[in-house]
Amino acid sequence: MVVEANEFSDAMVINAIEFFLAPGAVEDHVDFFEFYVYMGYCSSDELSTNYDDNYINGWKYLVFERTSPVTFHSSDPIINFDTPFFYQPSQGNLVFEIAWPDGEKEFYTYDSIEDGNTLVHGGYGLETGDQYTLRPHLLIHGDLALEQTTFAGIKASFRF
Repeated sequence: MVVEANEFSDAMVINAIEFFLAPGAVEDHVDFFEFYVYMGYCSSDELSTNYDDNYINGWKYLVFERTSPVTFHSSDPIINFDTPFFYQPSQGNLVFEIAWPDGEKEFYTYDSIEDGNTLVHGGYGLETGDQYTLRPHLLIHGDLALEQTTFAGIKASFRF
């Protein structure tokens, strides 16, 4: 999924994402045997069908990894990252990738229809996927970066 840089007011340290689930679309919890989240920068506001081509210079950062079962509850699941991602809008658009090898369970979220291909979906381990103009509703949690003259970060959440 790609989020355009102009949707951010400043640089921030992203430490979690939270999905807004569609009512009645899931059980009380969803179990995944493995689960990964990658983040990086994208030079385009539309995604290519090749996952790795969407990252500037092919750099994607692993921010969340579970190689043993992980459970998310149906009350708007939040994924707290193992490694926060420093996002600087002047470096490009934000792109992130969510992968789960078992492919059996999923989140059913509210979506918005976008002007371009903001989402690519495909089977785990494949190099390419199908383009979509839908974007799931989610919150990006993190601390806004402040100038060096300040002493603390400001908590912020962005709804997309």
